[in-house]
Amino acid sequence: MSNASEQSIVQQHLRVELQWLSAMLQLHLRRMQSQGLLPPPKDPFPGTSVAPTEVEARLERGKGDIQSDTSHFEAAGLAALEAAEKEREALVASVADPVATLPLIRIREVFQLQPTEYLLLLLTLAPEFDPTFPRLYAYLQNHFERQYATLALLADCLMPPGESSSVRGLLDETGTLRKFALVRLAPGRPETAVLHRPLLANTRIVRYAQGSMDLDADLESWCRLWPAASQEGETRIPPTNQPDWDRLWRIVDDTVDSPGELPVFIFRGPDGVGKHRWAQEMSTKLGMQTLLVDLVALLRTYEDAKDGLAVILREARLQSAVACFEHWEELAQPDLVPVDEKTTRVQGRGPEVTYGQVFQKAFHGDRAVMAFLVEDMHIPLPNLRREMEVFDLDMPDTAMSQSLWDEYLPKAMRGPGVTPARLAADYRLTPGQIREAVDYCFGRIAVSGDTKAKVTSELLSETIKEQVRHRLGDNATLVRGIHDWSDLILPQDVVLQLREFCSRFYNRSKVLDGWGFGARFGSNMGLTCLFDGPPGTGKTMAASIIAKELGLDLYKIDLSRVVSRYVGETEKNLSRIFDEADRARAMLLFDEADSLFSKRTEVQNSNDRYANLEVNYLLQRVESFSGVAVLTTNFSTSMDDAFKRRLSMRVSFPKPEVPERERLWRSMLGERSMVDSDIDYKALADEYELAGGHIRNAVLRAAYIAASRDLTISDDLVDLSARIEMKEQGMVVHGNPISELWEDDSRREDPDLGDSDSKP
Repeated sequence: MSNASEQSIVQQHLRVELQWLSAMLQLHLRRMQSQGLLPPPKDPFPGTSVAPTEVEARLERGKGDIQSDTSHFEAAGLAALEAAEKEREALVASVADPVATLPLIRIREVFQLQPTEYLLLLLTLAPEFDPTFPRLYAYLQNHFERQYATLALLADCLMPPGESSSVRGLLDETGTLRKFALVRLAPGRPETAVLHRPLLANTRIVRYAQGSMDLDADLESWCRLWPAASQEGETRIPPTNQPDWDRLWRIVDDTVDSPGELPVFIFRGPDGVGKHRWAQEMSTKLGMQTLLVDLVALLRTYEDAKDGLAVILREARLQSAVACFEHWEELAQPDLVPVDEKTTRVQGRGPEVTYGQVFQKAFHGDRAVMAFLVEDMHIPLPNLRREMEVFDLDMPDTAMSQSLWDEYLPKAMRGPGVTPARLAADYRLTPGQIREAVDYCFGRIAVSGDTKAKVTSELLSETIKEQVRHRLGDNATLVRGIHDWSDLILPQDVVLQLREFCSRFYNRSKVLDGWGFGARFGSNMGLTCLFDGPPGTGKTMAASIIAKELGLDLYKIDLSRVVSRYVGETEKNLSRIFDEADRARAMLLFDEADSLFSKRTEVQNSNDRYANLEVNYLLQRVESFSGVAVLTTNFSTSMDDAFKRRLSMRVSFPKPEVPERERLWRSMLGERSMVDSDIDYKALADEYELAGGHIRNAVLRAAYIAASRDLTISDDLVDLSARIEMKEQGMVVHGNPISELWEDDSRREDPDLGDSDSKP
């Protein structure tokens, strides 16, 4: 059947259904007139604001004069109703597959509507297609303002006597019509009984009844519909996920003929790992489409989450689709706002309500096929009081990554040194991220207009870094590396440890995968190192130098944005950070990490228990982290011992000795024109036990003092600056260097107090 003929059948069926509804209403109207419940057609005092002559004219369509005696009209009404019913039956019988072809039949079948529910749905739809119905509704309800469907209209006109009391349950929130957003209950006055509240058609159902199967524009802003067809190409499954892949097909095969028995599917893993592909392959196997729902966008659209979920349940049934929800991790924790110092509540809801409970209530008793696509491996999963099957999707191993790079990046487009093996070793990306990075590079080349350009290592590196910057920007700050190894003045054994850290990064794939040590000790390729030592000893500088050496972007974690007073929020923020750094070339720097990775305490109250939960979570994430991270601390004794066992390395930064201090003074002052040549660096190193950061402060202070007085940086000026730095650090110094500085300023302002060119 062509699309044109199908559309014609749809329109014809809609007309026939409305004609059938009209025949029933007309018959009841005649009976009410004959029984004296409504005034006869030519009653001079009808007692209604809707003129009976107008209604008669619409119903009779000018067939003749209106009679005051209505007895013969009832027989005609019965005949018209019988004719309408026969036409309905004949039209449905003429269609090979009514459920697939006729929208109203499909609505009735997929939602399993009872006869009264279907009649009520038709009552709300009819005014959208025929202007006769609103006036007829008003006449039957004896009030010109009631030009809409109500439960009272249904009970009074379309139900047998004695059964009208059951209509009240049709509008329960758990009832089919409200649960699936098939009708709208308009708000009414508080004193208005529910039976007389206006019932309106849902605009989506109006369009669907006309044969428009596509999603409405307002729905497309937060969901997408994928057809029941597998994507091109073979689905690549990491070897570690093959058992899960086989388990999925066993579950689907066992219930393909009874999808109502399927569990809720949870596909969990990082962005681009293949969650969408698994969900769509499962939907295709079931012969269904995939309705992908962005939960964050849905909640921006609907003030009340349950209204949006009702729409999803409706669309999933109308489209014969699996409802796939993404971004559950954004809802897993309640949206808490402070009420006072002691209590919090969920925004817009009562104190105990979470989104999980809203989902549970909305899906109560429903067996719709649904899946959740979850990125965060550590958040609570939705509890819908149904059985669940969880599938944790792993990152591709080195061999699979190499194969993906080889597939997505054609050999003809590879620049010098760009090989799948090298890319697989350098970048730990999901299949989706690999495709995205390559497509972006192709786009950059196309914009450049250079037909001979190829994808270089530099272009790929910058592209992947941009992906990470976009995702880490909310909780971390990018540290620009300006130092190199020559700026790092440390004991030789410390430098060798830092070089070893870099060597581990370069050779981790070779040792763990190539030599097989991963099978013996675990294949986690993560590198985590603790830098401990007093302030100013070069820990942060060393981290930036390592990141520059490894070609990684260094992100300093902003603990003020990560740590939250609300239960579970800190873990949620940390999970995002670890996940993003886990899958690309980004190095994390936890400065002053002792505030986050502190020792667990004996539980004496709820605060201790929740604090320990954070530490326990961090222990698990550090152990499973496959990226590169550096933790710095000035108080290593306050760190939990379990962390130290899980770290790849630990490097202690001692306070510099005299030789290192002399090198620091020389490197920071250097051979500059504004620095006197007679500065005694050895004496400065002997006299002042300052770390590199403090020496830096002293040098800058001397430079600013010299600039303000238009002097050169002399030995005496550096000596004075070093003494001020010592005093600021709480160390004992002779005299008061700050007072000496101000006294010298006074002499310069008053020539009688001393020589303006004298040294401080």
